[in-house]
Amino acid sequence: MDHLLQLPDQLALHLKSLRKAAGVSQAELAQRLGVSQSRVAAIERDPAAISVRQLMEILQLLDADLLMRPCTWTCCVEGCRARSTTVRG
Repeated sequence: MDHLLQLPDQLALHLKSLRKAAGVSQAELAQRLGVSQSRVAAIERDPAAISVRQLMEILQLLDADLLMRPCTWTCCVEGCRARSTTVRG
């Protein structure tokens, strides 16, 4: 299933969901990444704080892909981008 992500908070939700769907605990993922369990918890809370390299490594360990493609929806030209830049957490 594909998920459209426009905000970092959405990535947080999906990373946690991917991990749980894979049947992997935070501790197990941490061990595979070579980091602490608290670091995995922090990543799941705020994925904007990780590097692209670490994100790609996490996705690989969870058997997920990152797909980037040009937006084909009319709203993306103005509406969706405007919302994503004006919404602040």
